[in-house]
Amino acid sequence: MGLFDKIKRGKNNLTIGAIIGEEYEQQYFDECKYIWKNYVPQAGQADNLQGELLREIEKIRSEAQDNGNINWDDDYSYFCDFISGKLTEQPIFSEVEKQEINLIMAYIKECGTYAQKFYSGKKSENNVDMEKIAYVNDNLYDRICDKIGRLHKENGEPMPYEKNDDIVR
Repeated sequence: MGLFDKIKRGKNNLTIGAIIGEEYEQQYFDECKYIWKNYVPQAGQADNLQGELLREIEKIRSEAQDNGNINWDDDYSYFCDFISGKLTEQPIFSEVEKQEINLIMAYIKECGTYAQKFYSGKKSENNVDMEKIAYVNDNLYDRICDKIGRLHKENGEPMPYEKNDDIVR
């Protein structure tokens, strides 16, 4: 029985620990590949929602996996909130899926904020939890990418997106 089956039956509350612990294989890889190739520009923000969502989650993934969140700043925090907000307003996702999106993006943001405090000297090396600096496994990022891939598959066309001039990443 999968995680979401347990939740639907009321045997388990959805937690980030449960999501992290569940094995996950990406289901919308081809859709994401299409979005990346056709909607994500070489530099700067995308002109449509699917491209921008994928660009942002991949920037977050890269910062965590390649840099240990050492460069985490307000743009990355904004990306977490933007992704969570835009995906959870889509009617194609169930309440459980929306809860999953919110939990994942809040956890990723929490790790980045923790790293920001650590690297700025606000958190001492003596009491730092290295596991919280950056979430580096692919499963959470792949789950969010799948939501973006599914959004594209269900819509079929690029969705409008108004660029945010305050974002530099």
